[in-house]
Amino acid sequence: MTKFIYPTLDLFLYDLREGLGQTEAEVEKNRKQFKQKLPQINDKEFDRRDAEFFEPEYAELLGAQRYSQFESESYKGYHYPVRLSDTYGLLLDCSLKADQQDDDLQWISDLRAYISDQLNGQTGTVGQTWMFSAQLPDVLLVQEYELFAERCYEALIPGANFSSNQTGQSEFLGGHWFECWQPNTVKSDGMNVENHHVMIALYPNEQTMQAAASFYPDFMRLLMSRHKMMWAYAQSRELKKRLKAGIVKIEETRKELERYSLQRFNADKFQQTLDQAWKILSDYTTALNRLALQAATMKTNLGNYQKRLGIIEDKAAENLVFLKLLSTQVQEKYLLQVQTDHSNLTPELRLLENIIEYIRARVAIEEEHRDRSFQETIATWGIGLAAGAIVASVSGQFPDTQVTKNLFDIIGLTISDIWYKPANSIVLSIGAAVLAGLVTKLVIWLRRLR
Repeated sequence: MTKFIYPTLDLFLYDLREGLGQTEAEVEKNRKQFKQKLPQINDKEFDRRDAEFFEPEYAELLGAQRYSQFESESYKGYHYPVRLSDTYGLLLDCSLKADQQDDDLQWISDLRAYISDQLNGQTGTVGQTWMFSAQLPDVLLVQEYELFAERCYEALIPGANFSSNQTGQSEFLGGHWFECWQPNTVKSDGMNVENHHVMIALYPNEQTMQAAASFYPDFMRLLMSRHKMMWAYAQSRELKKRLKAGIVKIEETRKELERYSLQRFNADKFQQTLDQAWKILSDYTTALNRLALQAATMKTNLGNYQKRLGIIEDKAAENLVFLKLLSTQVQEKYLLQVQTDHSNLTPELRLLENIIEYIRARVAIEEEHRDRSFQETIATWGIGLAAGAIVASVSGQFPDTQVTKNLFDIIGLTISDIWYKPANSIVLSIGAAVLAGLVTKLVIWLRRLR
């Protein structure tokens, strides 16, 4: 049997402190959520350190105390919270007091469960990495280290497959490091496989283990950039779903508009469609802008990841080839995918803008047509009434005729001489008004034909 000396499980956990556009109340909620992952601490000191600098690159949040230690009968460890710009970071280190044998690795699962209890069952909102490390002085061959790494990984993540999820391995400061990563996936049977990132570090002696542990602050920064990239990519997938749903709504709006265009103009329906289009435009534009933001976040953190990895390699005078694979993967796959999605989804925004412009133009044309018809009606009636008024006023100046001369006239037989004069004026004014109106309409019609 092989002995595991000083077996240790570290959790590098990251929470978002401040998202773009979040209010002070939301930032405070994020702070409280992160503090729930810590034991009893000095809240005032934590808050003071948190607010002391604007987006500090690296700030320890417990002040001079630095660490919050804990211990039980079988375990001992500490919490080490830091702030990394707009993100909280937590290193939770826990070791078994006694050395362990390799015949049954259940103690690794128990170690993880104990750490989860320390966090009250919470996980990182941005991401987290499990790192298991131990001394294996009796192991000499690289192949043996790999076999132990496989067993440790599958004990830590029950049901996971080492050969499928291993992304690389390398020597570092005399130790043997292995990396495994399982993104969120859905199996053919519909079961969801949880995302996890695990590193296994096995050392031949205490000196190499301590030397590697001195790089943990650098790994806090490195892994933060890694998880920010993957977190931004995950956000982009949700945004893409929203945008694709928005495209469906845009197409429905376009078809609805086609139906309305074939019918008699209905101002209420067009206004309703316009309101819907404005709502879709607002949601679609917001999601599209956020998709571009995720691409920018990935690009920024890719640069930070590469710089920090270079610093670690320079300090250690070693080449961590397996950690460079992520840079290539992000650049050639994940970042490219987000940028391509943004490019492919942008034309739909222009289509929606054209729909809105069409509706506004159609409504404006109809309103102009109604206004012009109204003005023409007013002009027709106005000229007609004016002509009638003129005739009425002039007819009153006509010389009187003898009523007796009209006794045999048909009008005269039915209208008395008292009513004849005003009746004659009314008939003439109405006739003049109608004639003037008809002439006005004819003139307007002829002008339209020009």
